[in-house]
Amino acid sequence: MGKLDGKVAVITGCASGLGKQHALRFAQEGANLAICDVQEGKLDETRRLCEERGAEVVSLRCDVGRYEDLVAFVDATAARFGTIDVLLNNAHKITDLRRFLDFSVEDLDTELTTSLYASWHMMKLCFPYMRDKPGAGASIINTSSKGGIEGTTFHAAYAAAKEGIRGLSRVVAREWGEFNIRVNTISPGGWTDNVTSLLHKRSPEVQEWARKAFKDNPFGRIGDPYDDVSPIFVFLASDDSHWMTGQNVHADGGVWISA
Repeated sequence: MGKLDGKVAVITGCASGLGKQHALRFAQEGANLAICDVQEGKLDETRRLCEERGAEVVSLRCDVGRYEDLVAFVDATAARFGTIDVLLNNAHKITDLRRFLDFSVEDLDTELTTSLYASWHMMKLCFPYMRDKPGAGASIINTSSKGGIEGTTFHAAYAAAKEGIRGLSRVVAREWGEFNIRVNTISPGGWTDNVTSLLHKRSPEVQEWARKAFKDNPFGRIGDPYDDVSPIFVFLASDDSHWMTGQNVHADGGVWISA
């Protein structure tokens, strides 16, 4: 028995990185999936791996920065499954990391459109298929970041977008409880293939920061996205989290510790 048996989960940004690992873990736990990404070839590989784990999968090329693509994605999900139990907003196009004075407003627009605005749209589009479910109800998981909470250097546009997501999620958690929908955010910390592929493009200053930051935790090691991070997303997607809403969870091995 999987922790997500019988649930339909929508996850954005699943071609690589954390999104791919979430999709694989959710499939392993028994969920059927709707996944999307702009990288169609890599997304097909994620779909294949999820199907090997027994999941039924809707897989669609989708630019989360385009509202029409999001509508098509949710429509395809509803046509296949007729319902949505879990929405995990994961996709986010990160612009090059640099000092605040070197960011442009176009960089900010890119990050807001692909994360905050995309999460805003997806919650509204999925709402009709998530509302008023019996029992534990439905779960929305939005991806936040320690980068916004602590104000991480080089992350001005990213931090602004992620803090917007946290604020939005708190409001919707209060408003949608009456529909038996819980809304939480997770600030994850794990070294993914995206980190590896992108880091070599960064400045030496950023590369040195990243090597230290990802293992700056009580365990002294870098978190594995599949084994360490995704299980916490599974918990919030599962019925076990039915009495939890409006919270931000740090899935980072204790990089961020607060009372």
